[in-house]
Amino acid sequence: MTMLKERAVDIIRRMPEEKLFYVVQLLESVEELSENTKKDGMTLGQRALEDLQRFRKKRDVEIDYKAELAEAREEKYASFD
Repeated sequence: MTMLKERAVDIIRRMPEEKLFYVVQLLESVEELSENTKKDGMTLGQRALEDLQRFRKKRDVEIDYKAELAEAREEKYASFD
């Protein structure tokens, strides 16, 4: 056992029984947090992004963004002429 673990166990042994409830709750929440953040070497956000990308549809049509922007600007500002 490492020095840090030994120190933690020693502190827990000296603690009164009624306060152990809080220590257990704290340890469980820390353990749950560490399980949620990394699984398979990825964070929760990385896994969510991967799930979204699986459902993403691929388009066959190429979009000319410059032409779309020019058309939208012309539509919007045509009434000012």
